[in-house]
Amino acid sequence: MLNNASYNLMETASVLSKGLHRYGAFQKDGKDCAECQQIWQYMQRADEDQLKRILGHLKHHFDKEV
Repeated sequence: MLNNASYNLMETASVLSKGLHRYGAFQKDGKDCAECQQIWQYMQRADEDQLKRILGHLKHHFDKEV
């Protein structure tokens, strides 16, 4: 059974991953607005960085729990 900290990390990784899938649509919808493009690109990079950090730390939790 996962502890709460591991579960929370997994849940957050799932939410971020699902959100990353949507950025292409957001950028397409805002294709006529340069500022929208910049915002979505910034948000996508930030979410990718957060997801990478969470996944790395989640591995640490799994290694300790197994």
